[in-house]
Amino acid sequence: MKALCLVLLLGLSMSGCSRFTKSGRMDRAYYKQLKQVKAAREKQRKKTIQKRAEMPSLRNPPPPPLEQNVQPQPSPPPENQ
Repeated sequence: MKALCLVLLLGLSMSGCSRFTKSGRMDRAYYKQLKQVKAAREKQRKKTIQKRAEMPSLRNPPPPPLEQNVQPQPSPPPENQ
């Protein structure tokens, strides 16, 4: 009986479990949000891969932009004041 009372007294005297503290709840919410974002990102990635498989135009990367041969115009000479 004394052992049970001692364990009960020690259990009640300790601060609450981390899940009941404000920081514990915030940590759990943060990890839950991370899990949801990761799942949404993975879902979006799978959709993109599926679209690329269905559309041949998306399979190959787009060609590089064409280079333009633009010659710079000479700047006018500075005017003396």
